[in-house]
Amino acid sequence: MSAVLRRVVCMGFGNIGQALAPLLRRRFGDLPVQVVDERMDASQVAIAAAHGFAWQRRQLRADNFEAVLQPWVGEGTLLLNLATSIDSLTLMCWAQARGAWYLDTCIDPWVYRDGELASDANTNYRLRAAVIARQTAQRQAGQPLPTAVVAHGANPGMVSVFVKEALLRMARRWLPTQAAPVGRTAWAQLAQALGVRVIQVSERDTQAGTVPRADGEFVNTWSVDGFVAEALQPVEMGWGTHEVHGPWQQRVRGHGVADRCGVFAPQLGVHTRVKTRTPAAGEVTGWLISHNEAFSIASWLTLSPGGQPTYRPTVYYAYHPCDEAAASLALLADGDRTRVRSARVLKDEIAGGMDELGVLLLSDRHPALWFGSQLTDARARTIAPHNNATSLQVVGGVMGAIAWLLQHPRAGIVESEDLDHALLMQQAAPFWAPLVEAVFDWHPAGDHAARHLPAARRWCLDAFVVDSPPRPARPQRSPVAPPSTPTPAPAGQTHRPLTLEE
Repeated sequence: MSAVLRRVVCMGFGNIGQALAPLLRRRFGDLPVQVVDERMDASQVAIAAAHGFAWQRRQLRADNFEAVLQPWVGEGTLLLNLATSIDSLTLMCWAQARGAWYLDTCIDPWVYRDGELASDANTNYRLRAAVIARQTAQRQAGQPLPTAVVAHGANPGMVSVFVKEALLRMARRWLPTQAAPVGRTAWAQLAQALGVRVIQVSERDTQAGTVPRADGEFVNTWSVDGFVAEALQPVEMGWGTHEVHGPWQQRVRGHGVADRCGVFAPQLGVHTRVKTRTPAAGEVTGWLISHNEAFSIASWLTLSPGGQPTYRPTVYYAYHPCDEAAASLALLADGDRTRVRSARVLKDEIAGGMDELGVLLLSDRHPALWFGSQLTDARARTIAPHNNATSLQVVGGVMGAIAWLLQHPRAGIVESEDLDHALLMQQAAPFWAPLVEAVFDWHPAGDHAARHLPAARRWCLDAFVVDSPPRPARPQRSPVAPPSTPTPAPAGQTHRPLTLEE
C-alpha cells in the first residue's frame, strides 16, 4: 500500500536540511515544504527561497512546539526532525497522534548534559530504550499507527543496511549453501555461523578545505553541534558475549533497562581512541564515539534462547573525522565546550577528499570484510547542490527511508533494522556510490602479536582501544595529541567498486 505525501515540515535547516532540499524538490516536485529553524540566516533563507520552501525563524522548545507546528502537521504530512536538541520521542508521538509521519536521523533529547559520566541518563542507550519501550507498547496495543522512522540517516541508518549486505557477501564467499536469512533470528544465526565477533562502523573523512581554521573555531563536514554533543557523551558500545577479559571488561557499566545489549564507560568519547581500518586509508586511529546504531545492530544480532544471550557481536563507531575536525577536538579536551568560540561546516571551500564510510565485520573464522562508500566531495557536488560527501550520504539514507515509509505508512515506530534491506540499497545506493567491498586479514595488534594472543582475548575491545587512563569530565587543561596519519593500504588487498546491479 502506497501513501500520498501532501506536505513536508522540516525542523532544522542546517547543513543536512539544506543538503536535503534539492533532493526533496527533485523527487516530489512542487510539494509544499515548510522549514522551521532558530537561525535562518541569509544563506539559509536564500536556499529555502531557491527551492520554493516556506520558512519561519523559531526555536522549537517543549513549551511551544505544538503551537508552532500545529498549523502544518496532520494527515499526509511528513515531519522531519533534522535539528539537535528537539526531543525525538515527544515529537514522534505527537506526530502520530495527529495522523502524520515522522523521520529523524538520530534520537535526541531536549537538552544534552555535557560531560555527565556518573549515570546512564545522558547515553544514547537510554534514549533508544525509551523509544523501544514506546514501540513495544504500541505493538502490544495492536492498533497500527502512522510510521515513525527513528535514527535513519547515514549512521545511524544506512550502516545497519550495510551490515546486512556485508553478511550476505560474507555468506556468498564462505557459506555458499546457507539460505538467505528471513527475520531477525535468522540474521543473528548467520552472523554467528560466520563467526562475526566485532562490527565497527568504520569511517575516515579526508575532505579538506582551503580556509584555515581560526583559533577557537570548531570545523566539521556535518553538524558541529551534533558532533560536539556526541564527543562529550560517555563512551558506549554494543557489548559482545565474548567480552570477558582485560581492563575494559572491568571499566564498563551495564544498563538496567531494555535488552541490556550495550554498556557505557565513565570517560568521554573525545578522550577515547580506537583502531579501525578502511580500504583506502588502511589502519586508522580514530575516536570511539557513542552512536545509536551500536545498540540497534547489537540488539538485532543477539541470540537469546531461554532469555540468556548466547551470541552477540561487539558493535561501535570508530570515527576519524576530517583533519580540521580532528584538530578541533582539542577544544573539548576539558570535557566541555566552553573553548569553542565559533563553528563552521566545510562545504563550498572543500578542495578535495572523500568520506570513506562503511562497516567492518571481523570474524574469528574468516578474513575481515569491509563494505561501504568511498564517495568523493567532487562526485557529491555533481549529484546535488548544497552538499559535500558527508551530507549526501546522510540525505541519501533519508531519501531511502522516505521511499520505504510511503510504501509502509502504518508501521508505527521502526528502526533501520526493520526496513527492507534490498529496497534501501536500491534507493540509497546512487547517492553513496562508489560502493566498495574489501576483504583483508587484519588485527589491530598486528599479525604477529595477534597470533600469540589467547583465542578468548583476540577480539575483545581491549585489543582495539589505544588506551589511556579514564579522565574526569573536566580535567586540568592539556593538549590533545594530533590526529594520526593513516597508513596506506597494503598491496594485494582485495577491493573493487560495485555496480548498482550487484
